[in-house]
Amino acid sequence: MKSIFTNFLNPIIDLIFPKICLGCNCKLGREQTFLCSECEAFLEFLTGNICEICGSIKVENQCRTCETNTFSFDKACSVFHFNQVVQNLIHELKYSEMTKIAKYLGGFTVEYLEKFQPFKNVDIISPVPLHKVKKRARGFNQAEFLTKEIAKKMNWQHTPNLVLRKKFTKTQTKLKRNQRQINVSGAFVLNPKFDVAQKNILIVDDVFTTGSTVNAFSKLLKNNAVSKIYVLTIARA
Repeated sequence: MKSIFTNFLNPIIDLIFPKICLGCNCKLGREQTFLCSECEAFLEFLTGNICEICGSIKVENQCRTCETNTFSFDKACSVFHFNQVVQNLIHELKYSEMTKIAKYLGGFTVEYLEKFQPFKNVDIISPVPLHKVKKRARGFNQAEFLTKEIAKKMNWQHTPNLVLRKKFTKTQTKLKRNQRQINVSGAFVLNPKFDVAQKNILIVDDVFTTGSTVNAFSKLLKNNAVSKIYVLTIARA
């Protein structure tokens, strides 16, 4: 009886509330989740001649990013090339509280981690935290949705409140590199509940642009005797 009712109701729901592709706005089929097959093809793993430290694509075997920056983390990787499709997914995750997107992106992230195994012996996985004012306004931390999914599938310890954001900062989006560094300087403090000495810690954020935010997080961890600091982002801008 239930299946008959469901079969009757689903076409009506699809007609009134059609699922739309987050990449191109076309109508999705019932089995598709967030992207049509054409747009899902744009979810390409970031591979190739990648810097072993910052995760940038090398130019003529040289990392231009590391030549002009000093990073406190040991290794950073990004899952995807940054493009409009990836940007749209991250935007929906960030501002629409669509936790199913976290599972969707988390699935690809776990596939990436299992395929390339970029990090060894992760003890703790933790998201870049939001300031309490921003988290209260938004209602959630999108990076925490991701770390929860990744930790569950990789069997890693999930500690979302490992580091706290004590300084309210401007959004980094429109700031230049030096402005970003100043903006997040001193923004984080280690939660005194946790002992991180000699631990291998994986930091997760949505996008790596200049690396200023994750580097400020990493610098704090390094000053607290962390053994290895890894960074994972969904996309590399």
